[in-house]
Amino acid sequence: MDSAPNLGAARPLTLTTNPRLDAALAEGWPAWAAAARATGATAVAGWLARRADEPELRDEVLPLLRPALAMDDENGNLDHDAAVEARIELAELLEGVDDRLTDALWEGVLAAARDAADGDAVAEATGRLAALAENHGDPRAAAEYHIEFLNWRRQEEAASDPEAVETAFAEIVRLAERDGNPNAAAVYAYRQAAFSRLAESGDDRAVAGDWERDPAPYAAWA
Repeated sequence: MDSAPNLGAARPLTLTTNPRLDAALAEGWPAWAAAARATGATAVAGWLARRADEPELRDEVLPLLRPALAMDDENGNLDHDAAVEARIELAELLEGVDDRLTDALWEGVLAAARDAADGDAVAEATGRLAALAENHGDPRAAAEYHIEFLNWRRQEEAASDPEAVETAFAEIVRLAERDGNPNAAAVYAYRQAAFSRLAESGDDRAVAGDWERDPAPYAAWA
């Protein structure tokens, strides 16, 4: 997985004419996506451009909003690949412009990627969300994103490049040390070493399914 960029602080945002979207954004991706679908892509594009005080953004984001906001049809079908791609493009376009919306969009990427069983996109979204959390001074919250990725990856139907698992372990160790918890760092370093040996042996569990003997999910430190 590519390392997440230093997103830095977003530029000051202006007041918008849609407080419903503003309020929903504070609740995260599901609430904002529902409000945005009810509002309509054209109006959302205008809201976003006004929020960022960048009128030219309206035309850039409009073609991405429709697939990004798509939802299951009456038969439960959704083009998850198109949704993932559109949400990634929107999130990258808004990096450094609107961190709160960027964070919500990466949450949306994560949700669609899990539904699509797209391990690469799940890992990418995890890294971006963790970077945002760390940039806001919360290394434990950042680590929790990586722990959540490992727990997802350990599910029977989940698969990913073993390097994504190695990266998640390494980030958890680094973040535990930054958070002043050497015990947690040691625990996850031990788990990483065990996974590395398994991957080097060519065991299929390094690619798909649970590699641990104990099925209990990983947990963050208190």
